[in-house]
Amino acid sequence: MLFILLGVALAVTGGSCGIMEPGRVEVVAQEGSEVTLPCPVSPQSRSQSPHYAQSFQWVRRLQSAESTVCRREKSGLMYRGAASVLAQRISCAVNYSLHISSVRDEDAGEYACSLQVNRRTIVQNFMLRVIRVSFSNPEAPEGGPLTITCHMTPQPSSLKVSWKLNGQDYNTWSSLNREMRVNKVSQRHRGNWTCLARHWVGAKPQIAEATQALKVKGIENPPLDSALVYASVGSSATLPCLFTQGLAPNATWMRLSKGSPFSTSTSSSPPSGGSSSPSLPRSFVPQAASSVGPWDRSARLEGVEVGDEGRYRCSGSVEGRLVKREMELVTARVLSSSSKKNPGLTLTCKLSNDREVTSYEWVQVTYDNGSVATVTHVQEGETLRLPKPTADDIGEWVCRYHGESGLLGNVTYHLQLMGGLEADGLGGQSSNRGALVIGLGLLVLLVLLIALQIYRNHRRRKMILPYPALENIIHSLANQREERERQQMNKKKSGPVEERV
Repeated sequence: MLFILLGVALAVTGGSCGIMEPGRVEVVAQEGSEVTLPCPVSPQSRSQSPHYAQSFQWVRRLQSAESTVCRREKSGLMYRGAASVLAQRISCAVNYSLHISSVRDEDAGEYACSLQVNRRTIVQNFMLRVIRVSFSNPEAPEGGPLTITCHMTPQPSSLKVSWKLNGQDYNTWSSLNREMRVNKVSQRHRGNWTCLARHWVGAKPQIAEATQALKVKGIENPPLDSALVYASVGSSATLPCLFTQGLAPNATWMRLSKGSPFSTSTSSSPPSGGSSSPSLPRSFVPQAASSVGPWDRSARLEGVEVGDEGRYRCSGSVEGRLVKREMELVTARVLSSSSKKNPGLTLTCKLSNDREVTSYEWVQVTYDNGSVATVTHVQEGETLRLPKPTADDIGEWVCRYHGESGLLGNVTYHLQLMGGLEADGLGGQSSNRGALVIGLGLLVLLVLLIALQIYRNHRRRKMILPYPALENIIHSLANQREERERQQMNKKKSGPVEERV
């Protein structure tokens, strides 16, 4: 009877020896990240004592063998598996979890946690999978082949993969996407490649992801052909040709065509028929003075002129492959016009290629005595009409042209001071106009009088010329008349003096 009561007491107090082993838990971690495998803890049991488990142990199962990762005895002493590859990267927390830092591909596999609570052992199994992205060449040259692979270790059955490039969907889910091949790498493939891996755990899908950055050696700016470079006539411009940092290629520049070929044709070949390429502009400097480094092979135009617009090419060798970029220089200027029929001033914003332009904006820039600029929005549209320009219109008129990505550039027209005064006259200042008319009238009258006198002298000489004797008689008579007049004047002056004597 005593033995029966003792057995019942042991059963009630939990003294029976048993093993609880729930199902396996799947955990996926990206290579290089940190992961925590949580060992199950009963909240009810934990509330009964701060030392919920007298001991616990983490083991790793490799094929049929087990190796201890870490263990804590009932005495509180902690042990680590010194021979384990995880020895320097693991920690067993107070809550019995296993923390692994800098996860590697070889860390993948099965793990088990066992807790000793009184005489009961609780076991939890884990499957740690490691996911990573790899490139056949992490610094692939432009134009070369590339293989991108998504690895998951150990690989589950029915694994499907999709890819994202710089956050944008690249392809859809497929079991064939685990390995992807690019025949000719370009700068559009540069950036962060993200592998999304989906597999089933029981009846639920589990999705994990890993990201890796790809560097493409070549010309990074501009990244693609057909780039447009905007510059206003009279200003300086830079044609970018920036190679990957660290490279020092021997770049060459060539002008392929004049005008705007991209607006009508996308052909990048030089002129056919054996004709040579157009010469580079006079202000073209093959390599801009730059402190960035030898990989900067940008060119510069010190002063853009009308006719400099057109297509240019920068090329260089990277790991034995020819890399080139074609770009178009777009010139911008303001055309002014006025006529007698339509008095006033018309300003038109003119670009050599406007295929990227979505809108135009006109603003006026004025300066106060402190040279502080004030920008005033005037209107939208390609053309600006100033019907009666006044002194308030003198200054800078700026045409801004916008594209889908924002402001593309601007060009400035300077309305000079003389133009402002002439505009004021056209505006109807009656006093100035009246003075101008009077002055012009007096000038014309004076010119007419001089011309009339010249004409009379000419007629007189013409009439006398055929009779030379008559000319002598007239000349003699004129001399006698002058002599008589002189004598009479002398008598008038001497008469009063003689009477007083």
